[in-house]
Formats: sequence, C-alpha cells, structure tokens
Amino acid sequence: MRNPEGSGQPVRPGASALVARDPNCHLFRLAYRPPYDWHAVLAFLEARATPGVESVEARHYRRTIRLDGTSGLIDVYHDEPESALLLEVRFPDPGGLLSIVERVRRTFDLESDPSVIAAHLASDSLLRGPLASHPGIRMPGAWDRFELAVRAVLGQQVSVRGATTIAGRMALMFGSALADDSGLNRLSPTPAQLAAAPLESAGVMPARAHAIRVLARRVCDGTVSLGSCIDGRTAIAALRTVPGIGAWTAEYIAMRAFGEADAFPSGDRVLRRAAGNVTARELDRRADAWRPWRASAVMLLWQQANDERGTPAGPPHAQSGRSN
Repeated sequence: MRNPEGSGQPVRPGASALVARDPNCHLFRLAYRPPYDWHAVLAFLEARATPGVESVEARHYRRTIRLDGTSGLIDVYHDEPESALLLEVRFPDPGGLLSIVERVRRTFDLESDPSVIAAHLASDSLLRGPLASHPGIRMPGAWDRFELAVRAVLGQQVSVRGATTIAGRMALMFGSALADDSGLNRLSPTPAQLAAAPLESAGVMPARAHAIRVLARRVCDGTVSLGSCIDGRTAIAALRTVPGIGAWTAEYIAMRAFGEADAFPSGDRVLRRAAGNVTARELDRRADAWRPWRASAVMLLWQQANDERGTPAGPPHAQSGRSN
C-alpha cells in the first residue's frame, strides 16, 4: 500500500548539522502510517548489524551503501511526533537519491497500513496479545537482496550472534573498503566478490560456503535475479534451486528481501509452539486465516517468543525451522 504522502520529503539543510557542513549530504522525512514499533525494528536490526557495514547507536541505524558502483552512507532515526523517519544520505550523485529513498522505505516497511493488518489478524485469539503489546509492528526489510540472502544462509542452525560475527569477517575479508571516520568502513561483498571466495577462511561451514558461492555465481550469470523488477515468487522459486536454500530459508528471504506480505515459513518450530505445539500441517491450516498478512503474524509470534526470553525481535534462534 502506497503512503499517500509520497516517498520522501526533502528537509531544509538547516535541520541537520551534518547536512549543513557536507554538500553531498541530504535529509529526507519519510512518512508512515502510525503506529510504528520503532523499538522492535531497531532491536531486530541491531542484533543483526554486520560489523563495519552497519551499526545501531543512540537510536540511529547507520550503514554503508553502494548504488550503481557509487558508495555512500545512510543514517535513519525516528521522528515520532511527525510520524516519520528521518533519513540522512551522504552520497555524491544526486541522481541516485530517489532510488536510495525508495530502498530505505522498503527496508523499514513504511508502506504498511498497520490498522488494516491488525484488524484482520485480531480475529485470531492467538494474535491478540502480541498485537496489543506491539502495535505497529513491521517486517524489517533489507537494503540489498543478495546481502540478505547470504545472511539467511549464514544463519542456518547457528546463533544470531554467531552469524553476525561471520558476516563481519566476510565483509572485512571480501568486501571493499570505504573511507569513513565513524567505524563504518566496509561495503557488503558483491556476488562477484563471493563467487569464488574462500569463505571457509572466514569461519563459514563448508556446506554453507558452497551454497553462497553457487548463489553468487548464479546471480552473476543471471540464473537467479534479485533485481527490483523481479517478481518475488519468481525469485524465490529460483533461489530454491540453489543447494542449501530450502523452504524455510526461501520464505525468510521472501519476507525480508522482497517484502512478501503473505510469505510463511511453514513448519517453523517457534510458531508451532506458540500455536499450542501443533503439527506443521495444523499450523498451516490455522495460518490460512491470516492471509494475506501471514508474514506480519509470523513477526508478531516471533516477537512474543522473544519478549518471553528478553531477546530482540525475529526468530528466537537463527533458524527456527529447517532448510532442505
């Protein structure tokens, strides 16, 4: 659903000290439909922030970016009174700003209408509690679809912290350097950089290293397309042909990288427990009533499970189901 206020409204330079002193820095206000659970989104991203590429500090999300071969930085923070996120972009090519704004909107799921989603999901008593605890919950997206797909493979059957550590090593060893005085000094590795990379030297298990290299090669040769114009379900079907990317991983990528509102990691153990230790088939039947917002229901139940454990949003383990 498109936000009626548009993609992003430029803010006058005087609103930001960084913008005022840097001619390559631009500030945008990105409106959303309230409520917005900024705390949950930021906690999710903080737990998974790749060292050198991303950081969460003082309620700001910052990361390095690459667009059409040009690199830059973004800084996103919350302006709750205005029902908006503020986006600072440091990027030398003004022609890329619109694309950057749109990608940030997807990353933070700003097109959602939480009232419509909540009204639909509240018909199931299982979801009423988490809906009340987390009004305006969003599905954190991804700046780069390939980066997210790699991260999903890294996260198979390991802790979130462990996957984050390995992702940081990969960025340091295989990603390009970026001159910056803030500690964000690496760009996420590209498919070309990973297609033949010795990922095992970064601590990646051999089977996952093979899966990532195959994925990278297929993105390079066009067998797998993750571009902005590709249909999400078409891309997911192609991803399923990559050894090591099974149903759970593919649906997780669909939720986060493609914003598929009805993506659903069938068989997820945490979801099955939340529904009363039901079977995968029983969970699928119950989840039919959540359509077309099953991904939001998943996020709510993951969040509820993590609230009980005192951990950040997202799967309570790196992967709650199985990849084939």
